[in-house]
Amino acid sequence: MVELENVRKSINRKEVLRGISLTVKPGEVHAYLGHNGAGKTTAFRPILGLRYLPEYDLLYPSLSVWDNLKRYASLKGVYDEKELRELLEFFELLECARKKVSALSSGTQRRVAMARAFLGSPEVLILDEPTRELDPEWRLKFKRFLERYVKERNTAVLFSTHILSDVDELCEKITVIKEGRVLFSGSLKEFKRGFPTGASISLKVENIKMVAEVLEDNGYYPNHERVHPAGKCRAVGNQHAPREREYNR
Repeated sequence: MVELENVRKSINRKEVLRGISLTVKPGEVHAYLGHNGAGKTTAFRPILGLRYLPEYDLLYPSLSVWDNLKRYASLKGVYDEKELRELLEFFELLECARKKVSALSSGTQRRVAMARAFLGSPEVLILDEPTRELDPEWRLKFKRFLERYVKERNTAVLFSTHILSDVDELCEKITVIKEGRVLFSGSLKEFKRGFPTGASISLKVENIKMVAEVLEDNGYYPNHERVHPAGKCRAVGNQHAPREREYNR
């Protein structure tokens, strides 16, 4: 279990965390939301001794994928070759296991960092923007993996994100912070009730496919797939593209 109670922190005499409190129970995925600079990552740092996936990956660029994971597992005292191979297989890293990390794309490097976070079957996972730089296919795969992992191992997960679809599909609890203060902490259902459906926005665009990709990368999805609590956007294309596609967030 993770529990923060009235956590405060100052940097250069400026208070950046102002009484942060939250609890994450075993088997629970708890989302931690806030804009850049709100204090999300700063709140993670006092939580020591836990598996931590930072927003910016700390990998050894001159080492291979295999050696990166092996070194990290050995330093943590959790090296298990079978587990390492299973993680490489799930994250589709077997083919590049002997390649240097520096030769990989940013998305593949992100998958290496994800595999590293799960080494040793931790009881608690702290994930900072875990789906950053993942394409839509891998974002979905990771969410399904995390959902199954939590159920099988009763793991407590705290993760920060700005992608509302991640929260909608994975979480029952949510904490929202702004300028180091908690604005809301409770169930996702309570959060949704507090935010009525927003206005509809129509956009006339030349390339609806490109706009659709940008919207989906920022947490908007077609409303026939999913309905989100706040805001709706509709993209209208030219005569050579689908005429209309409605999005919710």
